[in-house]
Amino acid sequence: MWKLTLGVAVAAGMATASFVATDVQAQDDGVWWPAKVEIYNPSCTDGDPACWTDPANQNLDVVDYVPLMPDEVDAKHHICVSFPHLVDSYWVGAAYGIIEEGTRLGQKISLIEAGGYDKLEKQLSQVEDCIANGAEILVLSAISAEGNIKQVNELRARGIPIVDLINGINTEVDAKSLESYYSMGRIACKWIADQHPAGSGAVKLAWFPGPPGASWSVAGNQGCHDAVVGSDAEIISTKWAQTSKEAQLSLVENVIQAQTSGDDVDLDYIVGVAPAVEGGMAALRDLGLQDEIKLVSYYYTPGMHQFVGRGSVAMAPTDQMIIQARISIDQAVRILEGKPSATGGRPEFNDTGRMIEHVQPVAAMVTPENHGDFDTSTTLAPKGWSPVFSTD
Repeated sequence: MWKLTLGVAVAAGMATASFVATDVQAQDDGVWWPAKVEIYNPSCTDGDPACWTDPANQNLDVVDYVPLMPDEVDAKHHICVSFPHLVDSYWVGAAYGIIEEGTRLGQKISLIEAGGYDKLEKQLSQVEDCIANGAEILVLSAISAEGNIKQVNELRARGIPIVDLINGINTEVDAKSLESYYSMGRIACKWIADQHPAGSGAVKLAWFPGPPGASWSVAGNQGCHDAVVGSDAEIISTKWAQTSKEAQLSLVENVIQAQTSGDDVDLDYIVGVAPAVEGGMAALRDLGLQDEIKLVSYYYTPGMHQFVGRGSVAMAPTDQMIIQARISIDQAVRILEGKPSATGGRPEFNDTGRMIEHVQPVAAMVTPENHGDFDTSTTLAPKGWSPVFSTD
């Protein structure tokens, strides 16, 4: 049984539509491969942010990622996984991928979450406790691209490998499973820019990239601002905040009020993190502006899936966080057991002889027009699934 899954290959920040097949029956049996991924070469595992925009990484090879089978795993390892929080469905989806892959490969998983992007000290403390309790490797979604550096460097010096998942960190790690949020921000804002080329008539965007200081939101911000250059789309306001719906709604309401004069609102798009889009939807509905201002997310959640399907959201790209999470666990086992890369591409090795690898799933851009063709199994946790914090 085969189903078409919409994919968007990103090259030089440009998105083009393509279709790839996935075996749905195999997925029903717990099999999620092969996943289409792009390989960074050079990898960005050295922590240099400039790697993302290196010309060599603007046309990435797309290959199949085929993970380990359970009978290829030599031992049960203790893998510590640290998330910033689990307050929104994006991270619940990532947690689902972590737990499912850990269970499939027979690994012990300790999943910890700090409670928010303002809880750096708590994340650092939780990680130390997790390692002290016997974890052999850390899969880290860092709260801060800079604030987590000292701990990561110290852990690696103690022989604890680090897999960088989803968020990014500006120091050396052993492997990365994460989408370029520069590309995600660029995809979202270029989708708008392409509809409003130079000379077509000015449109105004309010942009909500996410929490200040987080590597992913900073990268997304740069991608969005770069995407609109040379078009008639103008970013008139950039507002940063935690990714709670309450915080984002407050920002959205403030921007709408600032752009309102009498009965006229001088704003055409609200674009940014999913909670900002959800908050924007409520604000626009209350003001009767839902037909005047379009909403665009730069990542995907169950809410975005529902709202894109209804036509309430014009576009939302997904970085396939469940696949990213699954890959990070496979990478962790490969590193601990000295196994080669899963991509069959150009594996690199660090000075300790460990495999290093940086891959990202091919992003998918979902609109009301192609919503029915989108396979949700890489992006949305099953309905009713609740986070599990450990597997034995």
